[in-house]
Amino acid sequence: MDSRSARIVIAILTASAWGCPAAAPPPATDTSGDDTATVQPVPLGEQCRADSDCVAGLCLYSEYGPPFCTRACETEGQPCDAGPDIPSGGKTLCVSYEDPPTPQTPSFKGDLSRFCVRRCVDLEECESHNRNWEACDVPKWLGDPIYPNLGSLKVCLAPSYQGKDPVDPATCDWEKTVTPQFNSEANLCRSYCQYLDKCKEIATGADMACCQWGCFNRMVSNGQKNDAWYDQVKCHLDVHAAYPDVAQANSCSQPPVECCPNSSGCPDFPENPTPPAAE
Repeated sequence: MDSRSARIVIAILTASAWGCPAAAPPPATDTSGDDTATVQPVPLGEQCRADSDCVAGLCLYSEYGPPFCTRACETEGQPCDAGPDIPSGGKTLCVSYEDPPTPQTPSFKGDLSRFCVRRCVDLEECESHNRNWEACDVPKWLGDPIYPNLGSLKVCLAPSYQGKDPVDPATCDWEKTVTPQFNSEANLCRSYCQYLDKCKEIATGADMACCQWGCFNRMVSNGQKNDAWYDQVKCHLDVHAAYPDVAQANSCSQPPVECCPNSSGCPDFPENPTPPAAE
């Protein structure tokens, strides 16, 4: 049994044990620096990089979204068993991506395909515990509801990650998520992040791969191009290219033309698309 399989088995056994109230595990100890520091594991639904970051001991890498703390569950469409990883008053749902809704739907990619997620009322609630969540909506797979019988019950989601290979935020190996029909969108994101770096719109030394990953994720979602983000990115690049690199009003300092429609609510300045998970 490999290490990944072993930790999944442990997570399932832990979830089963939590059918009864249990005490939270002790905090991890970080001895990487000169001073020993206590690192508190975080609850279900929050951002993570490693299993040890999570109260339940499982950091899920999958196409549901950037890595987050969760655990295995038994009955899909039902609340998850109580446990120390669920904050007081928090509501959860067991979701399953084991069976694609249609034969044409690709299989779910991830360490687990049945797991617990946080319920929500609005996006603000999701972002309050994890800035990587993009939506508070009914459980969906590639845009289609998976539990129509649950009505308007909502969970925290990151739709732009669905249908793509999971990416490790530590390396931002996003190139594997690009399919041939979206090569031009990927190239646009590469150029946009180079522009942000050149004009100091992102931190010096920032990982360009992480910027490009975030840009492409926003550019292509559910197999469709996001026209609003595409137009915004292209506008900034076109304005940048229209001015020389020298002279008083150069390619970085020249105020851009209106790159964002007033009705869209997006800012009229170059946005850094790097996902919070990679910051």
